[in-house]
Amino acid sequence: MLLYLIAVVAVAATGGLLPALGASVAAFLLANWFFIPPIHEFTIHEGRDLIALIVFLVVALVVSALVNAAGRRSAEAARARAEAETLARLGGQLMAEEDPLPVLISTLRTAFGLGAIAVLQRSGDGWRVETSTGAPVPQTPEEGEFSIAIDPEMQLVVVGPGLAAEDLSLLQAFTGQLSLALERRQLRAEAAVAAGLAEANNLRAALLAAVSHDLRTPLSSIKAAATSLLQQDVDWTPQATRELLATIDEESDRLNTLVGNLLDMSRLQSGALELAIRDVGLEEVVPAAIKGLGDRGRLVDVRVDETLPRVQADAALLERAVANIIDNAITWSPRDRPVRVDACAVGERMDLRVVDQGPGIPLDQRDRMFQPFQRLGDQSSNTGTGLGLAVARGFIDAMGGELTVEDTPGGGLTVIVGLESAA
Repeated sequence: MLLYLIAVVAVAATGGLLPALGASVAAFLLANWFFIPPIHEFTIHEGRDLIALIVFLVVALVVSALVNAAGRRSAEAARARAEAETLARLGGQLMAEEDPLPVLISTLRTAFGLGAIAVLQRSGDGWRVETSTGAPVPQTPEEGEFSIAIDPEMQLVVVGPGLAAEDLSLLQAFTGQLSLALERRQLRAEAAVAAGLAEANNLRAALLAAVSHDLRTPLSSIKAAATSLLQQDVDWTPQATRELLATIDEESDRLNTLVGNLLDMSRLQSGALELAIRDVGLEEVVPAAIKGLGDRGRLVDVRVDETLPRVQADAALLERAVANIIDNAITWSPRDRPVRVDACAVGERMDLRVVDQGPGIPLDQRDRMFQPFQRLGDQSSNTGTGLGLAVARGFIDAMGGELTVEDTPGGGLTVIVGLESAA
């Protein structure tokens, strides 16, 4: 009879309460049939045997109930632990992911073994799929097995096998996480719009400052020189005439450079830059860039070997970028120390180095030097808009290159243009 009791406990542990009750009754009948006189009959002659069988049945039933309750509590504890782990994972994803909504619904689908989940946003008279995972993707709340309202305009629609009541309540709790993810997405979008507007306002303010000051300066010089030449009551000497004409020519070139940088910066900001990448020789680009600097180009010492490998670049943009870098180096270099330009192969790329011996730039300000309208350590002789290096970096980045800076030995700054070598 004790062996039968062990069998009842085993059935309760593996099959649950109802199989255990059946096993208890079966053990009661088998014990009566095989062990209680008269043997092989379901009759009982002795009262004590009847009491023993009844006690056996009661013990079997109680043990079955206790084993079943223990198993149920163990399963509930495991389920609660799994739910807590899932909630913790969802909370971590909500904090860690840039856009946690797709990851959240993917985790929900996996955790509950669902076919598909979609977040639908009301759009006019219909619905728009905000995000989804699995297939088939429901296009309306009616196409899912059931739906849960996230807010008055948004529904979580589930496709797949039916869920137990406790699973459904847990899924409803998860919609709070989805609501937070959606709110975070909206706030991030609003922040991006605000940042874009702030950047545009800053750019507009800086542009107005540049136009009102830096562009008016060469225009004033040109106007003054031209007005002087047009005066009928002044007899200008040939030397004075040449000086006034030289002023007009120099200031016109400066004005052209300023306007060109402004236009280039606007193309970079709007993403309207078009590239024509081909094999380009640095020995062709550097002289062309220096030629565009006019008389200032005489302050440059070029050491670019014609035998160096060609690079992959847009020749016009590279020439403009190199010209801006050299022009900036000339501005900050002492007159008795020319700017040096050299090039060398470094692995599978070419480095073009523009070396000056000016005052240099502190490490903590080197990122700012490539931002628009920044003129670090501005001095009275520096009349640019602060766009040259910003345009240069934009062009080099667009061509897949890299623009870096380092200290010049003995003082100054070295700007390095790194470009991929042509095959």
